[in-house]
Amino acid sequence: MAELVILNSSGRSRTHQLGTEPVTMGRDPGCDIPLDDLSTSRRHARIRFEDGIYHLEDLGSKNGLVVNNIDTRSAILRSGDEILIGTVRALFREDADKDISASVIIAEDEPRHEATTYIGDGKELVLSRRRLETLYELTDRLTRLRDRDELLEDAMDVCCEMLRFERAAIAVKQSKGNLVDWPVVRNLRGREGELTVSRTILSRALVQDERVIVNETDQAMIDPTVSMVRNNIRSAMCVPLLSGERNLGVIYGDRVTTGTTYDQEDIDFLAGIARLVTTGLINAQLMEEQKLKLQLENEMGMARQIQTGLFPAKLPDRDDVKVGALNHPGFHVSGDYYDVVEFDDGRVFFLMADVTGEGVAASLLMANLQAAVRVTLPNCTTCGELLTQWNDLICVNTDASRFITALVGIIDPATRKLDLGVAGHHMPHIVRSGQKCTSLEAEPEYPLGVIEDVKFASTEIVLDPGPCTLVTYTDGIIEAMNEATDQYGTERTMAFLETVADLPPQKMIDKLRADVKRFCGNQPQGDDITVLAIHLP
Repeated sequence: MAELVILNSSGRSRTHQLGTEPVTMGRDPGCDIPLDDLSTSRRHARIRFEDGIYHLEDLGSKNGLVVNNIDTRSAILRSGDEILIGTVRALFREDADKDISASVIIAEDEPRHEATTYIGDGKELVLSRRRLETLYELTDRLTRLRDRDELLEDAMDVCCEMLRFERAAIAVKQSKGNLVDWPVVRNLRGREGELTVSRTILSRALVQDERVIVNETDQAMIDPTVSMVRNNIRSAMCVPLLSGERNLGVIYGDRVTTGTTYDQEDIDFLAGIARLVTTGLINAQLMEEQKLKLQLENEMGMARQIQTGLFPAKLPDRDDVKVGALNHPGFHVSGDYYDVVEFDDGRVFFLMADVTGEGVAASLLMANLQAAVRVTLPNCTTCGELLTQWNDLICVNTDASRFITALVGIIDPATRKLDLGVAGHHMPHIVRSGQKCTSLEAEPEYPLGVIEDVKFASTEIVLDPGPCTLVTYTDGIIEAMNEATDQYGTERTMAFLETVADLPPQKMIDKLRADVKRFCGNQPQGDDITVLAIHLP
């Protein structure tokens, strides 16, 4: 519900959670919050919770209580109240105030020159041994891997506790320009009013990488024309979050009550904290990037599984026809597509298609083509009719920058008749043992999705008697490059197929893929690779 932060003179602090039970404070070890200070009484004060409000009461102590610089024997506590128990300083804070929707107002006021000190980034930090030890102790706390906002909330706790900020905020630069977000804003004086930051102070820290201290004198506080006074600020500090030459944002804090001015060591200490926070921010960014990368890989893995399910689960392996296939995406998902369907009358439909581009966009268009194939296949009698319907669907649903090359055929093993349709794709090869590899000839047409209202033609071919294998593939085979940027090419492909003409279709494909890998060496695969082989005895 609430907490009491005990601020030691060393700059270190300890936090005690407050609930609904009364809490006693004093020099007596039996107190709920023991205070090791000779100026406090054995049982000095008590905090009790009643009707949703925390009350502070003096228990008859010798030196009494001071709340926000006012002597008192009892007080209703509000978030941000500063309590003096003897010489022990404490800060009362309600947890809810950490999450208030506070806003930052950038004021055009410029702080008085006499009250302001600007320190360039090139000046070394000068810290006492005590402050250095504190930074060392904070290193793990502020640099370990965790969520960014959790880190910044913790960093704000550290700044408010150790530098006694009453209002503070951390700004983080957006990816472009000098615009900033304020993910953490703390107003320990309560919910009323906004946190006002001088544009000059913010700019000096954010743009010029300077450390800024402002201390208004008591005399200046009397003059309402003084800019910082108009914003009710007595002292303030602002430091940049620097990583090499990159400025990631700033830490800003101020006080509106008397009793505290900031010196050179304070600003250097805050700058030391800022360096730790910067490291923590970079670690948080790396962690977020890694999470996004893993998430993308998981999503791409799932997409690949879904896509694999679109390919035929089983290929024909009959006495009169055998089919082999391979699809190896250049990225997580493929823009290539093949399909094989056996008709009841023994004929075999096959399709090889290559969508422009790679990756997710190409794979989505490929999935649309697969759906179109399944819808239109039962109602068309020729490959030309199929290509015509697919082209109409693709032209309606995609722009001209996306198109598909396709080769579609229906082969009858009994008669060796092949109905062939080509839409901007490579002609298939015929491979026979002991003979030269040849390419079939058919009427060339535009790729699918380029021109509307096109009537695609079919070519009927009768394959010569004797064992042969029809092989078709996508650009990933012939455009595969080695380290010298030489392409594998059509001639090399046909020559290699001649050497494996006696193999079954799947082994023929596997051997071809292995030879392409050998040719490319260490050069990464730059395109999807898909091969389809149909063997007739």
